[in-house]
Amino acid sequence: MNKRRRDIQVKFYVDEKELEQINRRVQLANVTNRGAYLRKMAIDGFVVNVDTSDLRAVVKEMNAIGKNINQITRNANTYGIMKR
Repeated sequence: MNKRRRDIQVKFYVDEKELEQINRRVQLANVTNRGAYLRKMAIDGFVVNVDTSDLRAVVKEMNAIGKNINQITRNANTYGIMKR
């Protein structure tokens, strides 16, 4: 039998409307695990959702620049274009 990290189960009842609300909030928080969301809300009372789409775009551009530099370096070394 696998030893769980959390071995105490806590149960509570909700009606359909409350479950829909919980599921909607889980979706809005971009959390895939409802249990993790409920645990976080019970302990901390809030979930911080940070939009990092602009940061991802910058990282993507930086990776593209790095690839271009690598291509230039490889071509320069392959065809002997670099002057010393």
